[in-house]
Amino acid sequence: MKYLKILIPAGALLFIVAAKVTEAPVFQRQHLLQGFVTEGAALGDINGDGKADFVAGPLWYEGPTFEKMNRYRPGEPVAIMGYAHDSFLSFVEDVTGDGKNDILQVSHQPGFHLDLFVQPAEPSDNWPSHRLAASFGGESPQMVDLTGDKKPELIAIREGRWGFFTANWDKPTEPWTFHPISKDRQMQWYIHGLGVGDLNGDKRPDIVEKDGWFEGPADPLSGDWAWHEFKFSEPGGAQMLIYDVDGDGDNDIVTSLAAHAYGVAWFENQGGGGTVKLVKHIIMPTEPQPSDPTIYSQTHGLASGDLNGDGLTDFVTGKRYYAHNGKDPGANDPAVLYWYELKRGEKGAEFIPHLVDSDSGVGCQVAVGDVNGDGRDDIAIGNKKGVFVFRSR
Repeated sequence: MKYLKILIPAGALLFIVAAKVTEAPVFQRQHLLQGFVTEGAALGDINGDGKADFVAGPLWYEGPTFEKMNRYRPGEPVAIMGYAHDSFLSFVEDVTGDGKNDILQVSHQPGFHLDLFVQPAEPSDNWPSHRLAASFGGESPQMVDLTGDKKPELIAIREGRWGFFTANWDKPTEPWTFHPISKDRQMQWYIHGLGVGDLNGDKRPDIVEKDGWFEGPADPLSGDWAWHEFKFSEPGGAQMLIYDVDGDGDNDIVTSLAAHAYGVAWFENQGGGGTVKLVKHIIMPTEPQPSDPTIYSQTHGLASGDLNGDGLTDFVTGKRYYAHNGKDPGANDPAVLYWYELKRGEKGAEFIPHLVDSDSGVGCQVAVGDVNGDGRDDIAIGNKKGVFVFRSR
């Protein structure tokens, strides 16, 4: 077998402390696999024991210890000077409605595809697969309930237009249907930046991308999504996180400014009464500063969560190591992983960076969730450095 599993004895666990002199959790580092099998990571209950398991490429690890590795499809590690084409992002959902979670995976080349791996009645290392969507674009596609039926839709680009794919839930393994929400904007597959959330306070999900946002209508399937142009960033980043940063009752946006360069910002929503007015606040500058290790490139994956258990939503990002095989700015700098602590005070909201690790980074997707039940969220990643879990303590 080509996998090398790194076991760390219980008495020799590696702990990595935050870089700033502020109260912060310490993280226990668990290096599950040394091998490039995925650029994405997902947490979800696979075996039905009520605890989060970890999906990474063709493998899933049983929580909460993640010591037992299982396979659900074929696949082997690939060279880091390339791409894990069969696993860019993963999602855990009960698609078939049989009470057992299945695995959805975004594969690549040419374009992107969404494949469903259906969990069989009996344990197996080769789950039945179905292609649900083919040849779509967007490097951060999202699975979110847009229609209010409590079931997910896939938000992505097809034939130059933004839109979303829906299932026929009577036959969910058949190809899903694409519903455009924009005109043909001649967009290509490799577009960066996407988020979903209620920006204008009407209790409907809106869709945000690097050039603006689509206002969700009463009937999402009508196609009547009003477009509001706003330049978040020219190259675009990764997942655009939508939540109330400053505590004023409306949602703001946290986003990477360049998935393959530098910069992270949050956009304060200063609107009201159904209006949206966005003001930019820099978290990480767009130019490197050699003396400042908190400025790094290739923030290609973001995820939100409460990392210190204070009730405020923080976020996680880091360097996507060798995203373009060493051709990006800062490619050879350390593969850092950071969490950003949200603080609110008299001067408003701010994010404080805390170093989690300096030899892992992120891929295209970060998974955040409380895997050990301590009330603080933990981090799971998969990329060219391998597969990791970082538990907050």
